[in-house]
Amino acid sequence: MPKNIVMILADQMHKYAMGFIRPHIHTPHLDQLAEEGVTFANCYSNNPVCGPFRINLFSGMLTISTGLYRNGDPLPDTECMADTFNANGYETSFVGKWHIGGEGNRPIPRALRGGFQHFVGYQCYNGFWDNVCFYDEEDREVRFDRHRTEVTTDLGVERLRMLAGRDRPFLHVVFYQAPHYPEQPMDPYYQLYEGRDMPLPPNYRETEPYTPTFSPPSPRPFEKDPDYRRYGGNMQEYLRLYNGMVSQIDAGVGRILAEIDALGLRDDTLVLFSADHGDMQGSHGLTNKCLPYEESCGIPLLARLPGGVQGATVRTSVSGVDLYPTLVEYAGINASHANSWEGESLLSYLSGEAGPGATHGPVYAENYLGQRRWTMVRQGPWKLVAEKDGCVPTELFHMEDDPYELDNKIGDPACAGIRNALTELIACFENREPKPRTEYHHAKQP
Repeated sequence: MPKNIVMILADQMHKYAMGFIRPHIHTPHLDQLAEEGVTFANCYSNNPVCGPFRINLFSGMLTISTGLYRNGDPLPDTECMADTFNANGYETSFVGKWHIGGEGNRPIPRALRGGFQHFVGYQCYNGFWDNVCFYDEEDREVRFDRHRTEVTTDLGVERLRMLAGRDRPFLHVVFYQAPHYPEQPMDPYYQLYEGRDMPLPPNYRETEPYTPTFSPPSPRPFEKDPDYRRYGGNMQEYLRLYNGMVSQIDAGVGRILAEIDALGLRDDTLVLFSADHGDMQGSHGLTNKCLPYEESCGIPLLARLPGGVQGATVRTSVSGVDLYPTLVEYAGINASHANSWEGESLLSYLSGEAGPGATHGPVYAENYLGQRRWTMVRQGPWKLVAEKDGCVPTELFHMEDDPYELDNKIGDPACAGIRNALTELIACFENREPKPRTEYHHAKQP
């Protein structure tokens, strides 16, 4: 029996943005996927920003090991996820936002596609209604006159049908750009929230929700931007629009899941849903990503294994670099560079083989962008954050007692032992020799 894989990912969708966690968010299909599989309640982005996370995901390596920490950096010169599956007889397919090895609206050369045999995507294009274009395997630009999220679903379903008609197992990745700003859902999804008060978490502090885009650039001054006029200075409206985009993704997930069933693939297809990073949305008075807090660094992870565990929640901390080894173990194939992976397979949690005492090594996340450069480690209930410069610990939270990270115990004498132990873990992490940063010059336009 073939062992197919469908991996669906969102962009800037935090771990709480699902109805079974926050009931005011309408996600019936993701809720159903959780009921039919396993929810990892403490999954982390190893680098909560678009491009670096994708490099972590497809290489199985942490940023400190690759030296690739900026949006637009390419994949490392090593065997990556699609290469492994290609070498083992799989068909590999990618649809959606790529954001590796370039920026902006331009073709993605074959050498930068991570080995995916079938490819229809784009680098980074923030608009959802205008200039909706994708580039296919032959570098042809294809433009569409409908919402980018709908196009992504349409292409994801189209390519799924193509793969199902072949005689080989497949790895199919569908990567949405939503709910990344600008917040522009289709009206039926916005209307699910229109006029409703959006609940705010205990750690919320008033802040400006609007963020300008750079690809394409938002109108300047920002007061000319229709997005600013719609939700500038209004977090409630931002949340209504954001949740509308989440619900639109959920509808797309529902269509993909229905197609898996219609094609008779349910019993031999592993389905995963996750995201590259979250969205702060005013938690701690902050916005966007690149931060170690749960709303930025915490990501959803749902997985449905044929014949596997149903309706379970795993609270062990895991992360994005665990997905590559998980998929390889599920497929029963070999990877030539498995010794460079920095994650662990999660298959035993999906199959039920992991008992109550199952453990996972420390989970690390890091970020090099902006003025704050940090490393985070999560082990058991504890999370420690340290500044990269000098490995100075700054924040310590007991996540079970303090899920909103309101009680920083970094100076609590009673927590000195755990603080020192986790600081030592981060010091060991930081003292590895990172590879020199790979410089990459974007290909010239034809």
